[in-house]
Amino acid sequence: MHGDILEIPSSLTFKCLHIWAEPNDKGNIFDPTPPLQPAQKRVGDYVVTSHCLGSGSFATVHLAVNKHKHRQVACKTIKARKGHELSQVWKEVKILLSLNHPNINRVYDVDQNGNFLHIFLELCTGGDLFTYIISHQETENRLCEGEAKYIMFQLLKGLTYLHDKLISHRDIKVRPLNFVRRYKLNLDQPENILLYTPGPYPRIQIADFGLARPKAYQETLNVCGTVSYLPPEGILALDNKHLGYVGMPSDCWSAGVILFIMLSGFHPFDYDASSDSDWLEVVPDSQELDLLDLQQDTQCSQFSQSYARNENRVKQRILSGEIEFKDSIWRNLPRARDLVGRLLIRSPLNRGTVYSSMQSAWIADDLPALEAAYFDRVLAGP
Repeated sequence: MHGDILEIPSSLTFKCLHIWAEPNDKGNIFDPTPPLQPAQKRVGDYVVTSHCLGSGSFATVHLAVNKHKHRQVACKTIKARKGHELSQVWKEVKILLSLNHPNINRVYDVDQNGNFLHIFLELCTGGDLFTYIISHQETENRLCEGEAKYIMFQLLKGLTYLHDKLISHRDIKVRPLNFVRRYKLNLDQPENILLYTPGPYPRIQIADFGLARPKAYQETLNVCGTVSYLPPEGILALDNKHLGYVGMPSDCWSAGVILFIMLSGFHPFDYDASSDSDWLEVVPDSQELDLLDLQQDTQCSQFSQSYARNENRVKQRILSGEIEFKDSIWRNLPRARDLVGRLLIRSPLNRGTVYSSMQSAWIADDLPALEAAYFDRVLAGP
């Protein structure tokens, strides 16, 4: 921030100065309007800036600073339109406040102001997992086995912590957004698997607990999440309101889908490529659909029809268990393929758990190296 001192011990000292030009008067009415300076708002012990890190249907995330603790954070601001919505948000907050794990996005503080709820979260500066995966264009959007294993190890660590507390996330995913490219839509929405800092072999954090459920061993009739990451029992419950499903096996199914994506570069059930894109055609969830600003009726109709057709295809593939393990990719990954297969078993009773996955041969092969890297890069980090 302006006036902050940065000092390298026994070396140089720098002072941060924010430089900006005062706006000039317009010469005529067609001159461009000078941009406004970044706005700031005081909320409790924090200064919330106008720098937006992401936005969704019900929340925006801005960069904020706690000057007393010299810490940058992410401020998730939620505006509740009705009283019951605020109580639902408080349910998420209470779950988050009870969590403390290196692979769970941490909540520092909460502040309520009327219908606005401000949640101050640990700041992740490395982007999201999906963006990281598709940045590997030289390897056809695939991560190398070692890096995928390190990320999966952390994901399982975080899920194990949650499941030990009988909490299910119910919306673990990476969100491929080809339909945004196809229809040239502007959609800026935060992911829920974040990278703590940029760089290879990143530390990940599970975020966005809006759909999380305590007492996750109990069956629920409330199906939520993204269709292409729902397990078969979730798909059945989605179309048959009298059926329910359990959250923890659903998390394990989603983890299997993510592992498949990291190693293959495409979704195991949602892999229809569009003519103008080289990645997935993805089924958006209901919140994503709320964000779509389709400006032409023809375009809206085209999208709706394409979405409905693709959604039905994905549902049928999930229910039938149609998974194609391309030999060119999986031939040299037999143990990874075995883990994916165990996590994507149709029956939730027979499906792999986070505990069995941590003991799988694929993880066990490199467990000492994984534990050492985890200690050096996560536990012993700043």
